[in-house]
Amino acid sequence: MVRPQRHRKTGVYLFRQRVPADLVAVVGKQEVVRSLGTKDPAVARARFPAVAAEFEERWKSLRQGLVALSHEQVHALAGEVYREEVVAHRANPGGTELWVFALAFDNLIHSVRQRQRKIPSGLLLTTGWTEAEALARDRYGPRVDDLLARHGLQVSPQDRKRIILATAEAMRDAHAQLRRNAEGDYRPDPQAERFPAPQRFGPPLTMEELWEAYKKSKQISPKTVKRWEPVIQKMVAFVGVRDARDVTEEDLMRWRDHLLESPQPDSKNKKGKPLGPKTVKEVYIAAASAVYGWAKGQGKVKANPAGEIEVTVPKKVESRGKGFTDQEARMILSAALAPPSPLITPEHAAARRWVPWLCAYTGARVNEITQLRGQDVFEDSMVRMENGRKVEVTFYTIKITPEAGSVKTRRFRMIPLHDHLVEQGFIDFVQQRGKGPLFYAPERQKEGVSGQNPTYVRVGQSIALWVRGLGIDDRDVLPNHAWRHRFKTVGRRCGMDSAKLDAIQGHAQANEGGGYGEFPSDALKPEIDKHPRYEVTAAETTDGRRTRWSKERASSP
Repeated sequence: MVRPQRHRKTGVYLFRQRVPADLVAVVGKQEVVRSLGTKDPAVARARFPAVAAEFEERWKSLRQGLVALSHEQVHALAGEVYREEVVAHRANPGGTELWVFALAFDNLIHSVRQRQRKIPSGLLLTTGWTEAEALARDRYGPRVDDLLARHGLQVSPQDRKRIILATAEAMRDAHAQLRRNAEGDYRPDPQAERFPAPQRFGPPLTMEELWEAYKKSKQISPKTVKRWEPVIQKMVAFVGVRDARDVTEEDLMRWRDHLLESPQPDSKNKKGKPLGPKTVKEVYIAAASAVYGWAKGQGKVKANPAGEIEVTVPKKVESRGKGFTDQEARMILSAALAPPSPLITPEHAAARRWVPWLCAYTGARVNEITQLRGQDVFEDSMVRMENGRKVEVTFYTIKITPEAGSVKTRRFRMIPLHDHLVEQGFIDFVQQRGKGPLFYAPERQKEGVSGQNPTYVRVGQSIALWVRGLGIDDRDVLPNHAWRHRFKTVGRRCGMDSAKLDAIQGHAQANEGGGYGEFPSDALKPEIDKHPRYEVTAAETTDGRRTRWSKERASSP
């Protein structure tokens, strides 16, 4: 992995990189080296990405071959030299003698060029340069070549000559300004405004390219890709800027206002309606800010245009808690015990039977349960004291692991099973299913199933729709996620240890120390045992009423 390297003698950190093999002949060397200007390793690491991005941009530009420059681009390059010269000496210009001499030389080149315009020149016929132009080339040619190298530009001899002559005039203005600075005159130089703004000469950095690089680097989940990719595409379409580096904060503020005020058509509603502030803030602006924030850290862009954009989200009026009530929990678990409909698959019937109960006794996310495999359920043991004697007790544990599917924290965790689940026959069910997925049949998956919408996610969505169909249509309660809220509430009520309660549910620990070590199954089993049993009887049927609202709400994130 490329990283800053410390110079053995000076201690200054360097950027070193091998020149791509296909560009060695063009660059003229096999390695590039640049000082990072610091002996502090932390500062060096912070500066490194920007330099790396600059060289990557240079290689991309060089692969374009010869680039024909417009008149504006020639003078934009000359303007860069002007600004570099003034910035380098403005604070401490020294005595006026230096700038008087430099300006005299520049004036000489200028005046001789003016006189030679109508005079035939033998040197021009043989070399393509007049005497005055040759003076400008000898003095400023190396500086122009360095500028072209930094931009990764290959230009024709004619364009190189145009840049050198424009640079000679630019340096004449720069040296006149620095002479005034040396005399104590720091008024703005009117000549500085004559140069075009700095321009890019390489291929554009498209938002699509930036997004692909972000996905690869951050290894975001398929669920996030599915949610954010259309958002990035909509942003590009609205802003209408080809190069991602040209997107401004003002562009994204206009986009924010458009999302909040104008109808947004979707697949369900062609007419659409404006998006809510919460969605705009937590999905649309968040996606743009995440990609640009990463790109800034990699040196690909200089600023995050979405980083400071605010969206005011009114506080939501909550008329109830987010978890299921005792009555709602009993209704769902009772329906789960009912005889399944003959119209659904065995896997779907098993999901209705066991997923609600597993969520109720573990507080896990629904998709962490629907992706469970037989191999993720196993027997464990612990030693406890009974009547003053050590007794080994066996119990069962499920393993929530990214190997089976998406896990929000990207970390595995172990959750002991409540004895009530074992008594109901869950282990017998697992043994009958074997090592594969418990709640869907891989052999019956549709061809081309996307990783952005895997089967276990669709199983969770079907459970949510089923719960809505039972009559739990409260807009403040999510049909699957409400189990996590309820588990936390019940855990507090029955006296579970707070750190262990968080570990069971995969929540971050309250302090740094909580992140050390592990929470083994035998340490969590006593906490699970504190959870009171759900004593319910089977309902007559697993099916209930379904409304248009229930279907829409169940499918919403």
